[in-house]
Amino acid sequence: MLKILLKCCLGLIVCTSFTGCTNQPAGENANKSLEEINQTNSKSELKKRLLEIAESGEAGSSVMGMHESLEELKKSDSSISDELFTLCDQLESAGSSSKIKSIAKKMADLL
Repeated sequence: MLKILLKCCLGLIVCTSFTGCTNQPAGENANKSLEEINQTNSKSELKKRLLEIAESGEAGSSVMGMHESLEELKKSDSSISDELFTLCDQLESAGSSSKIKSIAKKMADLL
């Protein structure tokens, strides 16, 4: 009985090691960088992302590509202020959760 159990466990380990997660994005994002994947196409998407960051207090990789998103949005929407770019830089370097929440909320309010 023990021998069968060990064989089953070994088989499971072997199967899962070949089908495990990769750090590559799937499908349409396979050849894109994290910055390109995180770029948003509209103010509402960007605002939603900022509100999620303001809620969680964790910026992490979700901030990557935000500066580029702002630049793209500014091309089509002149209401994107320079203050958003300054705040984006501050958000990227913010260390504490409370600071991240505050900056992300302020950015969302400006949108």
